[in-house]
Amino acid sequence: MKRLLLAVAVAMAAAIFVPGANAASADATTATASSTSETIVLSGWPESGPATATLQKVITSFEATHPRIHVDYQPLGNYTGDIEAAFAGGAPPDVFYVDSSLAPDWIARGYLQPLQGLAKKNGFDTSHFFPALLQAFESPTGQPYGFPKDWSPLALWTNDALVPTAPTTWTELRATAQQVRASTGITPICISVDWARLLAFVEENGASLATIDSEQAAAAVQFYSGLVRDGLAATPDMLGEPWCGQALADGQVAMAFEGNWLLPVMRQTSLAYSIHPMPSSLRRGNVAFTVAYAMASSSQHKQAAWELISYLTGRTGMQQWVNGAVAQPSRDDVRPVPGTEVFQGEAPIATGWQFGVGFNDAVNLGNSELGNVFAGTESIDQMLADFKAALGE
Repeated sequence: MKRLLLAVAVAMAAAIFVPGANAASADATTATASSTSETIVLSGWPESGPATATLQKVITSFEATHPRIHVDYQPLGNYTGDIEAAFAGGAPPDVFYVDSSLAPDWIARGYLQPLQGLAKKNGFDTSHFFPALLQAFESPTGQPYGFPKDWSPLALWTNDALVPTAPTTWTELRATAQQVRASTGITPICISVDWARLLAFVEENGASLATIDSEQAAAAVQFYSGLVRDGLAATPDMLGEPWCGQALADGQVAMAFEGNWLLPVMRQTSLAYSIHPMPSSLRRGNVAFTVAYAMASSSQHKQAAWELISYLTGRTGMQQWVNGAVAQPSRDDVRPVPGTEVFQGEAPIATGWQFGVGFNDAVNLGNSELGNVFAGTESIDQMLADFKAALGE
């Protein structure tokens, strides 16, 4: 009997301690632990070398404080086309850039996850975002679909050797241009045939995209195009330059209207330059160009995606981003890079670069017809009427 009991005990032990059973148990434990980690995809358009390095540092900082989340950063070359193809194919990135001009379209198509519930659930304070930037990514009912990661308005950039005192009004702008032309022979101003520049002048003259066919808007176009007509400004193609920022950097003009994206170019020149608020007419006005981080509505990692968005657009993450890049902070509690305070001062009076669904198509038409105005083949009133129709006004 003792031998029988011993044999049974050995058999039971053999059944319990099967070779590899401990290893299998360890693997199961490891699998359970690893299942708590997530990988989320972050996409945007390709940044400059320094900006990419900065973003990678911010991502590394995020991962250090959120060890269960890994961020797979995948910049896309043909950004808008690639993102829309990814949505059509059912495999968009979890978190991605949204330009303000496209936000209404992508909200309407259901690409973006509404964020109000997540923000409230996680106690995310949105009060420090500049209102115009925050509103650029909200639905008509005020539901946020993204939070702005950075922004830039326009500013008046001057060559200090040619413009020792910056003009502050349209009248002073023309007078300064006339003085530069008379004393140096250099083209005073570079003007872009582009509503992304002209709209600031429309706003400064008391109009907006909502009143684009008004007398104030027409007067703004008349003033803007008149600078070229009167020999006080030239377009980039007239100067043999790719854009106005490069024309200023090359010493071809004394003044240009650009955003903070011109900083890296100017820092590589030997020119002494200054950045000033846009000259005003009836009021101060400007355009806010901004981009948000948004979440795909189809993301399978919504909480992890939210944690990344809230870090990147929160005070700590945004300060890290701003410190190493060109961008202006979209929050009033984040310090801008020294020397760029002029841009931040425009936040209270800047209007977001957007106007409903189909805005980019309307701007393309508007720019084409603005070119006709500059060429003298179309009247300002006709151009504004056509632009209004394209905007759906």
